[in-house]
Amino acid sequence: MSELNDLKKKLAMSSRMLFNAQLVDHSGHISARIPGSDHFFILPHPVSRATVAADDMVVADFDGKSVEGKYKAPSEVFMHARAYKARSDIESVAHLHNHMVATLSMVDKPFYPASSNPGAFFGPGPMPVYMDPALIHTIEQGDAVARTLGKGDAVMLRGHGSMVVGQTIEWVFAACVDLEEAAVRFYQASLLGPVRVYTDDETQRVMKGRRKGSVVQKIWDHNVAKTKLARLMEGI
Repeated sequence: MSELNDLKKKLAMSSRMLFNAQLVDHSGHISARIPGSDHFFILPHPVSRATVAADDMVVADFDGKSVEGKYKAPSEVFMHARAYKARSDIESVAHLHNHMVATLSMVDKPFYPASSNPGAFFGPGPMPVYMDPALIHTIEQGDAVARTLGKGDAVMLRGHGSMVVGQTIEWVFAACVDLEEAAVRFYQASLLGPVRVYTDDETQRVMKGRRKGSVVQKIWDHNVAKTKLARLMEGI
């Protein structure tokens, strides 16, 4: 039980941290697979991402149905549910309304994250884009997002935001931070001229350092401290 309580607490913390980092607003959500089951914890639909608490979490299954909790699951729960269904290696999922990533998804130009150190977190090549701009409200749409994601760590949602997946809540949070920072740098660099994308060798070497557990933990701890300074960590 303590393990599940820790998961719910980390989800509440990460939601407030994502809000403080301006990566979610009134919507956007993060979830975590419940170990050894076909269910997951996810933020509730009506509660502010800036004040959500551990006890507010909803339990949903891999078909997106709510099975436990005092609130409804978010309407785009299917994005999370079908990612877990498609890939057993995914332990946490975040859906962001990250401004610069959404902006880059709106133009007919590939976004290469590995043109800066934060972006190297995601490996070589352009980031995939899910092209349907409609909200993800069905199993079929969730499956389509999961197919676009493939074996990657993130997918852009055209005109909407992104989905980020990973092995831990901390890892996913760090990836969310790095993704938006990479998008900002890519956009700013593109205003000056052609962007010099990392070679595969450069990407692999930078990625190896960027994805270290110690770096992920440093990003997490820094944002915990920032969110505490903003007085958004009370009553978790």
